[in-house]
Order: sequence, then C-alpha cells, then structure tokens
Amino acid sequence: MNKKLYMITGILTVTIATFSMAQDSGPGRGMSSMDTNKNGTVEKAEFDAAMAKRFSDTDKNGDGITMQEYQTKSEADRAARAERRAAQKAEKESKRAENSAERTARSAERLKARFDGMDTNSDGKISSDEYKASGAKMFERMDRNKDGILNDRRNRNSKTNS
Repeated sequence: MNKKLYMITGILTVTIATFSMAQDSGPGRGMSSMDTNKNGTVEKAEFDAAMAKRFSDTDKNGDGITMQEYQTKSEADRAARAERRAAQKAEKESKRAENSAERTARSAERLKARFDGMDTNSDGKISSDEYKASGAKMFERMDRNKDGILNDRRNRNSKTNS
C-alpha cells in the first residue's frame, strides 16, 4: 500500500512540476495550454482539468498509471519536444539561408554599382585611366581638409598640430 502511495505521489509531483516549470514557447505549450479561457492566468479549475486530462492520456487502460504507462507517456512527451525543437531549428536555418541569399544578392548589386561607377565609358572594362580617375575621386573625398594628405582620423589632430 505504501509503495503504491509513494508511486502515485511521485507521479503527481513530477507531473505538477512539469506543468509548473514548462515555459511557454507558443500555442498549446506550457502554461498557455492550461489557460483555457485565455485570460493570461491559470485558475485552480483549469489546472485540475489539465491534470485530469494528463492523467487520462497517460492511463491508457483506466486502471491507474503503471510505470510502463508513465514511461511511455514520458518518452512520447520527450519525442514531441525533440520534434518541435527540430522544426524550430529547421525554420531558423531556413530563415538564415534566405537572409544569406539576400545579403549575397545585395552585395552583388553593390559590387556591380561600384564597377559601373568606375567604367565611365560603359564598355564593360575598367581602363587604367578610369581606374586612376576613380582613385582620384576617392582621394578627394577622403581628403576632408583638402591639404593633399590623408590622415588617420584618430591621429588627425596630433599630426596637423605638430
């Protein structure tokens, strides 16, 4: 009798702890799955209903939860969590690949724009003169004080004051 009482107490404790510690990670998970009236809290009646459902889901033959039934339910829950995590990971990887493809496309557009900016006669080639002219424009842009010298921004004040 005591063994059965300890087993039931242990099962209930683990089940309650599972519900209590569950983090919400979307609809139908954790505390939100018990919040049947969707008011953001779980009342005692909702908790009791969730516990009763979990008990009936675990006790397949209606004679009380055996260790085998408890283990089977635990393994099924673990497999479901692993499946959700794998789906979330796949979705994240898909978004990452999509973002990477977009970045690659933007980079290619910028590269083409830079090339086209240097290819002033639009012949599909950058001649030596076009390359030098592009460099001259860049130097002019970088020489902010127009003294014909490029200074490191961090050291600009110390070099011009010496």
